[in-house]
Amino acid sequence: MTLAAPPDEQEDALVTSYRRLSDVFHDLLSEQSLDALLDRIFDAVSDLVPCDTLTIYQADEVRRLLVPLTARDCWAEEIMDSNLPFGQGITGWAVENGEPALINQAHLDPRLDVVPGTPADEQESLIVVPLVSRGVIMGALNVYRLGEHASFSEREFELVQRCGDAAALALDNAQIREQLERQAQTDSLTGLYNHRFFHERLRAELNRSSRAHESLAVVMLDIDDFKKVNDVFGHGTGDQILVALAGVLASSIRTADIVCRIGGEEFAVIMPACTAADARGFAQRVTQRLATTEFEGAGRITVSVGVSQGPEDAMNPRELVAYAETAMMTAKTRGKNAVVLFDELTDGRPVVHQPGRQDVRSIAHLKMLQSLAGKLNRLNDVTRIGEVIVSELRGLIDYHACRVYVTEDEDLIPIAFDGDGEYRDETVEELACKVGEGITGRVAETGESVLLANALDCEFAVQIPGTDDIDESIVAVPLRYGARTTGVILLSKLGTSQFDQDDVRLLEVLGGHASVALENARLYEAQRREAESARESAEIANALLEFSRELAAAEGLDAVLDRLVGLSTKILGSSLTSVWTQEPETGDIVVRALWGYDDAERGAIAGLKLSPEVAAHFLAQEEPFILTPDQAWLLAGVTRGQEGRLFAVAPIQIEPTRKGFLVSVVTEAGRPRFSERKMRLLAGVAHQAKLAITNAMSFESLEQTFLSTVEALANALEANDEYTSSHARAITDMALEVGTQLGLDPKSLKRLELGALFHDIGKIGIPSEVLLNPGPLRPDERKLIEQHPELGERILAPIVRLADVRPIVRHCHERFNGSGYPDGLAAQAIPLESRIILVCDAFHAMTTDRPYRSRLPLEEACKRLRDGVGTQFDPDVVGVFLDVLNGKLKVASPPL
Repeated sequence: MTLAAPPDEQEDALVTSYRRLSDVFHDLLSEQSLDALLDRIFDAVSDLVPCDTLTIYQADEVRRLLVPLTARDCWAEEIMDSNLPFGQGITGWAVENGEPALINQAHLDPRLDVVPGTPADEQESLIVVPLVSRGVIMGALNVYRLGEHASFSEREFELVQRCGDAAALALDNAQIREQLERQAQTDSLTGLYNHRFFHERLRAELNRSSRAHESLAVVMLDIDDFKKVNDVFGHGTGDQILVALAGVLASSIRTADIVCRIGGEEFAVIMPACTAADARGFAQRVTQRLATTEFEGAGRITVSVGVSQGPEDAMNPRELVAYAETAMMTAKTRGKNAVVLFDELTDGRPVVHQPGRQDVRSIAHLKMLQSLAGKLNRLNDVTRIGEVIVSELRGLIDYHACRVYVTEDEDLIPIAFDGDGEYRDETVEELACKVGEGITGRVAETGESVLLANALDCEFAVQIPGTDDIDESIVAVPLRYGARTTGVILLSKLGTSQFDQDDVRLLEVLGGHASVALENARLYEAQRREAESARESAEIANALLEFSRELAAAEGLDAVLDRLVGLSTKILGSSLTSVWTQEPETGDIVVRALWGYDDAERGAIAGLKLSPEVAAHFLAQEEPFILTPDQAWLLAGVTRGQEGRLFAVAPIQIEPTRKGFLVSVVTEAGRPRFSERKMRLLAGVAHQAKLAITNAMSFESLEQTFLSTVEALANALEANDEYTSSHARAITDMALEVGTQLGLDPKSLKRLELGALFHDIGKIGIPSEVLLNPGPLRPDERKLIEQHPELGERILAPIVRLADVRPIVRHCHERFNGSGYPDGLAAQAIPLESRIILVCDAFHAMTTDRPYRSRLPLEEACKRLRDGVGTQFDPDVVGVFLDVLNGKLKVASPPL
């Protein structure tokens, strides 16, 4: 028999499951690929509810069928070949009724319908969850456990349902995203890919063909005299012809080919791994089909076709398209209804390269350069200048990757870069290099431009680790400002000999403009940083001034440390702060104050103690520093498993041989490190902390000396009485315990302590024979005794430090009903400290030997305190006093 887990363990397991379920929702809803989404659904369900097989169906509501999307099963092939009607089998029943089903021993259920080709007698348990999103059935999720004794629990059933909810939303999102992407990429009339998709795909296919050393053909087709068709037969007939031609093209291409409508009557086909000759065959098949096809209302149509081949004709996608269009236009000039290859043109190439066209290209480049120079001169941010160069260069020179570097001492740092394909994932760390290193470093070192037909043949090229050997053309020019090389612009393109001297000259002109703009931006940045530094210094000074003022307001070392961590957290913008100090006797480092930590962490940190040997690294530091992750757990008190936190540590020299540390969180879950400004601020905070801690320790030392002196004076007062020489300290200790239980704040407790020590200081002025008289006092003697509170106040009057203690001393013998002396105050008019001292004084007097009587039993003294409640003593004070006394003696106090 299996015993159920204890309630706490069950609750923990449930919480864990729901936390994992929350992660499932996040993961599924963030997945974009449908295939990857299905795998994630399987993984998520299997992780939450261990199972043997899973199947996901998609609902076809028009045909009322469940179509298998994917299956993880040894019979997956049979499952994928079998559609399931709504209402049939357990799955069809659940979808038809819109209800999830948990069927343990499903093989015994009468609704079971076995998938053809799978075992009919397989023993299994089944959970079926209809996938519903926005009120629409999306499909079904089936989860199986195999075996005679296999079963699912109700909690597992609930978890699968929640997974089903996430899966339904994710599938719905994926389908909507797929539809939107398809709409953005397709022509609404013909259903073919559109102009935008054509150019994106052509660039990607050119990159791929270059890496694979394969040819690629571009076919451009234009309907002959299509304007006449629209004018004569109307645009409706024209649209029908476009749709029909799209169908002819789509049914004539290979699986790998991509056919697009890129203009009104213009179509394009991308044919990977295909030569121009192969593409001619495709085009001829299309023209032959059109020659035998009658279009309703318009008769037959013809097309003019042009073909270009990359990389032989061009590696630049725009040029490759332009060459195909040139061939297509040549076909039109030759009488239309023809197929022309660009490389067969004897007078076609000069159309692209003839001097007139080159002049036009140069003029266009000059205009673009002029415009770009104006943009650069208006910018004062180095990174932004680099980004504009990278972006605008695409209009001047086609490239696959562009990088803009600036020099910093011996380093070349990329400030902007962009690329296609494999270049897209490049990082700053990968691209950064040294002056003199690689092609970029050589250009920076020599100050001379470099044009490489193929980087693989360059003796000083350095390959980025992890990249493949590819044919790659390179052009790189220096950015020169006067005699200095301040950076480099580098372009690369897949294929060989893709750049020429015109490109070099163009880049050099651009480099001249860019170097001036970058130098101006650097000067501006330097001035801005200087101004920012001055402003930051002023801000830091003001922040530290305010910090020191608030810190100075704290009284006592503990208060200073508590305020220190709170203020440090605020001024540094940190979430966790702590202060650690060395113990004077042992040198061990212990935590003294914490801010931002939860109770569990506080408990863990409170027990930490670092010996000087373990903390030697920290003790040797003089300036603020960042703890490495493997050190952070030691000083910062972070438990193992939380090393992701990094901490800044500021040493505080408390005494010549004793240190403290202010520790502040730097990063958590990927947040950036402290800036230089923050480290400077941290150093300033540590300095102010040192002053405050030193002052607090000095004050505490003086305070202790003062209290010791006061206590000595108070004891000296009663030194003549062997029974009462420790009277003042005993009353003080009792009074402090009562005051703490009554909730007095630290200032009030300090007044109480001093008032208790000095409460009988006025007896100095009373003759010893009166004080030590063992018999009843005469009226004149009593009158003399009752003057000692006023005398005590006058004795303390010259001491400014004791100004707020004098009223306590004066009224220590006032009674709660107003019958006391010297002023006859009653109830709340009597200072609370005085009321506390009166109770403690009376109890101590009753329980110690006196010249005029022996001590009373403890029970009798407590009884007299209770009897005096409301007349002589404050009821609340007596109640708390007796509670404290009972706690100390561990005896029950009878109720008042």
